[in-house]
Parts: sequence; C-alpha cells; structure tokens
Amino acid sequence: MTSFSALQWGFLEVLYLLLIFIVVFFITFIISSPMIKFLKKRGYVGHDIHKNAKPEVPESGGLIIVIGISIGALLLMFFFPMFLNEILIFLITILISGLIGFIDDRFKLRPLIKILLTMFTGSVLFLANYFGFINITSPTVPFLGKLRLTIIYPFAAPIIVAVFTNTVNMLEGYNGEGSGTCLIACIFLLICAILWDSVEALMFIMIGIGVLIPFFIYNKYPSQVFPGDIGTLSLGALMACIALFGSLEAAVFSALLLHVFNSFYVLISVRGFLESSSIQGKIDDIVLLENDKIAASTNKKAVLTIPRLLLARGPLSEPDLLKYIYIITVSCGFFSLMTTTLMMASVGRMTYFYSGVISSLLLIPVFIFLKLFPRIRGIIILMLLLIGSGFVFLILIDIYIMPIEMEHFQIFTIQIPVNILLSLLLLTPGLLIWYVVTIKYFNFAIKHARE
Repeated sequence: MTSFSALQWGFLEVLYLLLIFIVVFFITFIISSPMIKFLKKRGYVGHDIHKNAKPEVPESGGLIIVIGISIGALLLMFFFPMFLNEILIFLITILISGLIGFIDDRFKLRPLIKILLTMFTGSVLFLANYFGFINITSPTVPFLGKLRLTIIYPFAAPIIVAVFTNTVNMLEGYNGEGSGTCLIACIFLLICAILWDSVEALMFIMIGIGVLIPFFIYNKYPSQVFPGDIGTLSLGALMACIALFGSLEAAVFSALLLHVFNSFYVLISVRGFLESSSIQGKIDDIVLLENDKIAASTNKKAVLTIPRLLLARGPLSEPDLLKYIYIITVSCGFFSLMTTTLMMASVGRMTYFYSGVISSLLLIPVFIFLKLFPRIRGIIILMLLLIGSGFVFLILIDIYIMPIEMEHFQIFTIQIPVNILLSLLLLTPGLLIWYVVTIKYFNFAIKHARE
C-alpha cells in the first residue's frame, strides 16, 4: 500500500482520477446497449426465474464490466505509470476471473472446479509478490494492529481471492442484486480508502464505481441484462484486489458482510458451495407465488440464504426484497467505516476515544434503519452481535494470546505464528454458536409469519 502523503499527491492527480472515472463511466454506458444486443443475438440468454412469465434476458453481461475495468486499468497505467506493476497484476486478475466466469456461464463448472480455478487466479498475485513484482503487506486488524505475517500472508492471496470471488458470486440471482450491493460497497470503500490513505485502493475503487453505475442502470429491476458468472467473479476479484493492494482487508470484509453471511449460511446448510442458479429443486430457498411475489420456502431441507431470511416474515415483491437487501448493504457500509477508524486507532493514527465517538455516530443511521424497517432487524442485530463479539474477541486475543511467547510452527521453510493459529482455533466455536442462533431466529421468523 502506498500513501497519498508519501507521493505528495495534489490537485493534478485528483483531476486525473476524476477524468479516468468520467471516461470509464461514459464508455461503459455507451457500450452497454450494443453489447446487450450482441449477447442476445449470439443466444447468450437466460430466463428470469423470479417472474412467472419467465422472460428471456441476455446474460454474461459481466463482459461489459470486464471491458470497462480493462479500459480503466489501461488509463491508470497511462496517467500513473509509477503503479504499472500493481495495475498490470490487477488487470490480469480481473481478466482471468472474467474468463473463468465466461467458461462457467457456457459450460456450468462444478463448484469445486470453480473454487480451484479462482485460487489459480489468486496465484497470480502470489507469484507477482513472491518475485518482487508487487508488494503485498500484512493485514491490519482492529485492536491487533498490523499483523507480523510478512512471509506467510502472501501465500494466503489465492485463498482470499477465491473467497471473495465466490462470496460475491453466491449473492446474485435477483435483478440488480450483485451489481447494486457491490456498487454500494464500493462507494463506502471509497471513503475508507481516503481515510486509510491508500492510493491503490482509491484507484481501483474509482474505476469500479465508474463501471458499476452504468451497468447497474441496465441490470436493476426489471433487468435488461444479467451479469452472469463473468460479472460476479470479476466483481469478486475487484473486491479482493482492493483488499490486498489497498491493505483494506478488514474494511472490505465489513462492507461485504451481507455476502459473507449469505455464503456462510449456504456453506453450512448444504455443506458446500452453491451459487444462486444451483439452489433449485428440493433445496430451493424461495417459492414463487402466482402474483409474482416471492415467499420463503418452509421446507426444512431448503438452503438457508439471506433472501430466505428476509422472506421468513412474509412474501415480498422482487423490488421490495431488493430494497431490503440494499438497506442492509448500506448498513454494512457504515460497519466498514467503523472498522477503518478502528484500524487507524490500532496503528496510532487516531485515538480509540475518537474512533469510538465516530463509530457511535456511524451507528445512528443503522439504528434508524432498524426502527423504520422491522423486517431487517433480525439480520442487522445478528450482524451487530457478530461485530461486537468479534471486537471483544480481538481485544481478548490482544491481551491474553498475543503476548504469550510461543515458538513458530514451521511448514518447510515457512514459519507460522502459533498465536495466530490458536486464535483461529478459538474462533471456530464462536462461529458455530452464531450459526445456531441464526437458525433459531429463522425458525422463530417462520413461526411468526404463519400466525
């Protein structure tokens, strides 16, 4: 990560970024309509399964996203040649993710194969860092500060890319769901990047927003185009690059907390990775009613998803369901800002007192949402419980685990801090308890809806 102060950025550099944003926005907007027609002409179409009429909609529209990001990356190379290596690896990561997504759109890869391929995508980041082409630094975690994982952390890059790409891919299926939530996340992460003083994060977020706004116009309800896996995987890769290059891992995790929740529920309830198009038949999470409203499945074997949790209190139209999903994503955006201030406090760039005051102010709109929208209360409260308990866990780790002198665990020539391994082991029971609480909440919501 490179700071603005280190480069002494001024008005001219900001002007370049704004110019790149504007160019990417208009190019993406201009090419969207002809690209949609091209996809339809080539027969790349799917059926909107959440409408009884099952209208045909062009899919693999994520090609528009990949083209837009590629143009943005080329412009970044021209205006900011000092970041040529980072931008090149970023572009390669996006292109490979998009290619995997396009192949999956055409041939429907098995989930395990897709995960392995996305890990291969992340290996590009690992190799580039290993040979000194780029520099991926250890993550900064609230309360713990910058972790001392200089050697081992780059090895985690393939896993991080695979997690983010598949996590974003799993929360997609409704008109504008994936693009809308990622756009909201990027807008909040833009503020996080400025607060965190991260040049790379700001550059990649700017072109991400520049691409997502025009794409969302065509993808929102009623959709004129679907992103397909080429879109969701490339967006997931974008988020992974923002996290890794910008040293914003914790903030990106918080911004995508809705996606993380959804992936965790699916993973546990079906004991494996499934994307939205695979959740059909006996494990379908929703039921489409005659009036085009959507209801939660009451089948005990049905997969647990965020839409199913939202629908547990009664049927909704697709636009209303999306509204609640967007509101929760905005809440997650405020969580990402809270996380960033705590990251700043943990490295001495802000006092914990000021971080606490700012975090309290950021929670005000979240509590307003809780009052105005009762349907999201359960999910937001579960998120607040997870975040709160997570922060307490980190504080306890910082006080009791990190100071313990332990020998590093060695695999070949790689030394792994035993403190980190022990912390991860202690985290597992907490996640299981959180999942049980979620199941209890869902059963309560279903029972309440029937009464």
